[in-house]
Amino acid sequence: MISHSQLSTLNSQLPMTFTIGILTTIVSAALSWSVLQRYRSRGGAHLLLWGLGLGLYVVAGVAEIVLAMGWNDLAFRLWYLSGALLIPPVLGQGTLHLLVRKRGVAGVFTCVVVYVGIAAALWLFTLPIDPAQFKPEGDIVRFLTESYRSILPNTPVRKVLPPIMNGYGTLLLAGGAVYSAYLFLRKQIMPNRVLGNVFIALGGLLPALGGTLIKFAEEDPTLSNLGSAIKYLGILGSVILLFIGFRYAISGSSHNT
Repeated sequence: MISHSQLSTLNSQLPMTFTIGILTTIVSAALSWSVLQRYRSRGGAHLLLWGLGLGLYVVAGVAEIVLAMGWNDLAFRLWYLSGALLIPPVLGQGTLHLLVRKRGVAGVFTCVVVYVGIAAALWLFTLPIDPAQFKPEGDIVRFLTESYRSILPNTPVRKVLPPIMNGYGTLLLAGGAVYSAYLFLRKQIMPNRVLGNVFIALGGLLPALGGTLIKFAEEDPTLSNLGSAIKYLGILGSVILLFIGFRYAISGSSHNT
């Protein structure tokens, strides 16, 4: 349980970005619950994966709140696993299941993502990390945005795995949505799918754009606060846009929705 003194300390040190992070966690929890309830009543692998993907935002957010109160090994590993590795591919697989009708194709790719995710978790939870490098200096958001890599050893897996998983997931989520929107627009059918896929594409790209800004911020310290704020606003916007897109994409669809 969080003590009153911990809450008082936390409240006195809250930057605006941390408040945005808490709001994102609350919104993600509500939207994940909504999508999973729809899956419970109607089925559909895409709904299950989208709900789980939104739920991973909650895991990352709760882990961040715990880290704001001090170092916690489990919280840091869960934050990295969910936020840096799993969210894009899980959400992307949901889009793949919605778009690909050929039997078994999406399922095979989902199995691959599950196996890679399990391997990533085993790697991460056996990886020696350096808690002495945890120096948030009162701003956990800025630290996790810019300096979290200092805690992790500079291994080849760390260099390769996140770009592959994030690139794959973003390609499916945003690229698949753009391609689908183009096909439906060209055929002038299912306008709800067109609009839904536009929202999904925007939601999938926002975190990537925030990450690009962080790269600039790492080279220009004057942009650090702006970079962190825009990144976290981008994540909140991404969650909301994705949910809107999911709702539009499945409305009026007969594909197990």
